[in-house]
Amino acid sequence: MSEDQTAGPSLIKLGKLANARDFDKLEALWPDALASGNYSWRELAPIAGQVGRQNAPARAERMLLTLVEWVEVQKGAEAALAAVREAAVQQPTASGLTKLARRLYLTQFPAFEALTDLLDLLLDREPKLDGALVLIDLYTRLQPGAFALDRSFLVPGLVEKVEARSGHLTLVFQDRRAEYGPDTVLKLSPRPADDFGAMMLYVPGKLREMAANDPAAFVKLALRSSREGRVMYKDLKAHLVQLLDEKGWKDWWNTAKPALKRDPMLGMSDGSQPSFRMLRQADRFEDRMRREFDFAKTPQEKLLKVLGLLDELNRGERSGESAAVDESLLVHLGNGAAKVAVGVLGESPAFALAGLALHAEIAARGVAVATPNPRAARQVLERVGEPGLLCQELPENLLMRVLLYLREAMPADWGPVWASVLMRTGRRLCDTITRALLEAGQQDVLASALRQAMEKPTASPELLCWAWRSMHGAGGAADFMGTQSGLPASRVADAMFALLDGSGRLYGMSMEEKHLKVLENARTSFTVQGSRPLLALLEQADRAGAQRLKRIIEENAGLSPAQRTQLLGYLRSRYADIFIEATREWQDATAIYTTEPGLRQLEAAFQHIVQVELPEVARQIGEAASHGDLSENSEYTAALEKRDQLASRAARLESELSVARVINHDMSVTGFVNVGTRVTVKQVETGADEVYTFLGPWDTDVENRVLNYQAPLAQAFMGARVGDVVSYGDEGARRTWEILGIDSAL
Repeated sequence: MSEDQTAGPSLIKLGKLANARDFDKLEALWPDALASGNYSWRELAPIAGQVGRQNAPARAERMLLTLVEWVEVQKGAEAALAAVREAAVQQPTASGLTKLARRLYLTQFPAFEALTDLLDLLLDREPKLDGALVLIDLYTRLQPGAFALDRSFLVPGLVEKVEARSGHLTLVFQDRRAEYGPDTVLKLSPRPADDFGAMMLYVPGKLREMAANDPAAFVKLALRSSREGRVMYKDLKAHLVQLLDEKGWKDWWNTAKPALKRDPMLGMSDGSQPSFRMLRQADRFEDRMRREFDFAKTPQEKLLKVLGLLDELNRGERSGESAAVDESLLVHLGNGAAKVAVGVLGESPAFALAGLALHAEIAARGVAVATPNPRAARQVLERVGEPGLLCQELPENLLMRVLLYLREAMPADWGPVWASVLMRTGRRLCDTITRALLEAGQQDVLASALRQAMEKPTASPELLCWAWRSMHGAGGAADFMGTQSGLPASRVADAMFALLDGSGRLYGMSMEEKHLKVLENARTSFTVQGSRPLLALLEQADRAGAQRLKRIIEENAGLSPAQRTQLLGYLRSRYADIFIEATREWQDATAIYTTEPGLRQLEAAFQHIVQVELPEVARQIGEAASHGDLSENSEYTAALEKRDQLASRAARLESELSVARVINHDMSVTGFVNVGTRVTVKQVETGADEVYTFLGPWDTDVENRVLNYQAPLAQAFMGARVGDVVSYGDEGARRTWEILGIDSAL
């Protein structure tokens, strides 16, 4: 056998034979070309087609049939069908190819019941085989249950049935149906069986099952159908709510989140509302955690990474669905937390305690980290100094871990430490700490902290508010307050009045948000149960007590006008005679005097909150809530806080508007200093002449000496006449003025 016969003829040689019309020799070499395996059928088919184009269709058909049959033997029916399609392009009228195509389709799609009739219809209908095969291929992909797109519809459709003899298809597009035949079926574009959007519409049960059994597969399927290659949290939530309802989504998210984080092919961003993407190569969860910890920029970021993993493990263990974590990762993070503690000991002992706490928590899991030093807790705490300072440096979640760590490390002395933190912490931890102290039998420690809070109300506002709420509530806290004979309701009420007055004055001077929050929390706590406990105290007061309370209420800078009016009205209903006195406008606690422009300004501020700011924050709440996972949703929490602040401010403005009175002409032309007057004075110490104007709280312009008549300095002038001397200020900073003239400021 020649070398050419052994290696098989070259494509160039075969092509030359076809062009030279040497068909006998070409057909003789054809089996060798197939058997050599040097060329694919895609390379050989055009040579047979060239024979057909040289006016030898019968020879071309024989060569193509031989080619397709060889492919079928070597590679199966699916590859043979692909070869038939190419052969049909080369020889579209070959009857032998038509018969072969029919057999191959029936072999490849034995379960397609309508296929036999469809083949009869389409092969007879189309004059050229290549056109018929395009239609047949489309029909094989549009079997009942398949998905397809039609640009005329916004959603994919579902093939409902196939009428084989006519070739008519019925597709459902949500609530509409459309019919297609051989002339119009090319309008359809088949979609894969796992098309996410189509499955959501027509087979949600399959997606529901996938979401329950394999959350990562569900998210990956959604990603494959995403044009952006990314799925946002809000979109994922929308899909799951549609499949499982709102509660089902919450349950799914809580259990699925750890699995999604751990899937090596899923990229999940940080935050409570993460986005997802497919990774190009596997990235183990443990490897990602190591990188994120190692490259975190600050000690706080590092410790919060460790804390996040521990919280996740704890939640999983409580629910019985704990995900396995490579112990080497816990070793790395545990020892890393200890290194953070050592590194920040000099500059931030608070974060050093947090690092020790997390290291000890990981060690308690039986992980082979460095052995915790039991004496380290006390030594580092001594560097902190006052334990209450921990509140200023640590976020609440780390602070709570430190407290639990100190409880374990200092079993005999932890109570006072917790109490010190209690006196400076916020409401959430206040409730947690007081409950823990009571459950542990640390009543004496808690009682001592409460007594200190009574002495300095503005230093421990949350604890004081807790005491008032608890003594008028139910449960263990109420029982405890009932045993504290040294803390009767009247004493706690006095401390609450002092807290309101102090925080009201601080906010009035600084207008800082932190003072406003304290003030609003104190107001809310004091009016628990619709103010019934407070009104009961007024009910029990004797005449002397009522007079004392009247002065406290009238002079309190933290009570809202509505609260002041309510409380004074209740006192008046019992002791009307203590209110019978010559009351001047500046002494009237039931009204707030202002000018017409000042009143309009307040009304405009109120309307802006009600008509603009509150609707906008309601929209923000709705948008943030749609993102889900409200327990970790910072945007939702911030929006709720803003709504509460706006609602409180609107209520305050509405109360003030309800008691606002416009300063009239008669008030401003009196012979004494009154609301609405302008006063010319000489400062005794310097001899300088000055002019003061006394108007309402919304007319104030301190730079131009236009003062709120309710201000302490203004009150010192009220009622004085020309020639009188007025003094104001503490010793060492006292100033004195002689009144030279009084006229109207209107």
